[in-house]
Amino acid sequence: MTTQSTCPNCQQLLAELERLRAQLEEARKRIAALEAEVRRGRRSAAPFSRDEPKPDPKPPGRRPGRGRFRYRSRPPEEAIQETVEVPLEACPECGGPLEDRATHEQVQVDIPEVQPVITRFRTESGYCRRCRKRVRSRHPRQVSSATGAAGVSLGPRARALAADLKHRLGIPYRKVAELFRVAWGLEVTASGLCQADERLAEKAEPVYQELVEALRGSVAVHVDETGWRVGGQGAWLWVFTGPRGTVYIIDRRRSHEVVVEVLGPGFSGVLVTDGFRAYDHRALADWPQQKCFAHLLRELGRLQREKKRGAVRFPRELAGLLREALALREEKGRLEPAEFEARLQELEAKLDARIAEKRRFTDRDNERLARRLRKQRRHLLRFLRVEGVEATNNRAERALRPAVLVRKTGGCNKTPRGARTHAVLASLLQTLRQQGRETLTYLISVLTAPARLPPLFPPPAWDTS
Repeated sequence: MTTQSTCPNCQQLLAELERLRAQLEEARKRIAALEAEVRRGRRSAAPFSRDEPKPDPKPPGRRPGRGRFRYRSRPPEEAIQETVEVPLEACPECGGPLEDRATHEQVQVDIPEVQPVITRFRTESGYCRRCRKRVRSRHPRQVSSATGAAGVSLGPRARALAADLKHRLGIPYRKVAELFRVAWGLEVTASGLCQADERLAEKAEPVYQELVEALRGSVAVHVDETGWRVGGQGAWLWVFTGPRGTVYIIDRRRSHEVVVEVLGPGFSGVLVTDGFRAYDHRALADWPQQKCFAHLLRELGRLQREKKRGAVRFPRELAGLLREALALREEKGRLEPAEFEARLQELEAKLDARIAEKRRFTDRDNERLARRLRKQRRHLLRFLRVEGVEATNNRAERALRPAVLVRKTGGCNKTPRGARTHAVLASLLQTLRQQGRETLTYLISVLTAPARLPPLFPPPAWDTS
């Protein structure tokens, strides 16, 4: 049992010690917050992560309602190609006799040994007096008319699969070449695959431009960017995505100029963005935008964790208003137009009151956030008035994940031509996946097309939102 000293000096020293302990604890929290800020600043080169884990994370595995759990179905009897009898004459342990015998069946599904299909095309050529040039026959399955030293080439299926593995799944060329050798006995080099992709991207360039033009007519376009490298120098990979199409751009700039060049100065849709300053440039001042609620809610959650006493009230009230807006969007289809408009106006009035310029803040972070939200005020609730506009920029962030995987495994690009190749092929592959189309089938049709390429957006139009 300890007794408290009655000495005035001792009491003063104890009080000073408690004050220093409180300052030390506050300093530790501040250091942890600054370290979190540093991690967020370096996120372009790090995996997606959270500052703090969720207290009740979802369990791994299949989500409820997404498919029915079941065992692998048994193939039909006519599909079984081989039956192997495995008799048991005696006990495998001691060699003793067996009684009460039973028969069991197990069906095994495996991949057969695959050998490359080697096809020789014998074509003919001749001189046409009318065209005044030499012409040559060509089979629809040919991807090249080269002869001589370059007369042996990869077929369309191998080229399409290599492009899909590299530019959508993020597998490096050397590992793709190793997979081809081990799985199918197909000898190919990483440089050969790289050159084949460059030629494929050049041929698919008109389809890529078609994708860009279609994106410009979309009701809403989500945009985001992540760090990249070209030849060891810093660059940025931009993503522009809509409901059924995605465009990747690799550029040295991280500015509004890239947005204007891709979507065009006359873009009339809604640009869904995060809080990056480039999207608030005066060149985009007349563009309808929607700021991402997910980013705002994360920032408000951080402020609620860090602030004390009265300073926590502002982020808590603002987060409640944002969630109220999301709930109103869910109820929109069940409300009468007049009731919806009345609730929306009430919500806007509350928001204006929270971030009003005349309101004084004692906390600098709250004041800074209120000033930014006043600047972006007309871009906060646009998703409640414009159909087809989402409240978050999650669509663009999901589209960036394949690019992040490629960056981690493939090391970005060594040349500007390689960067362009990746941008074109990744855009086509991601768009095909969004549309639910087979990537290999389409790439094969591009490789074997003699002149006119197959359309990327068959009717109806790609943006039905």
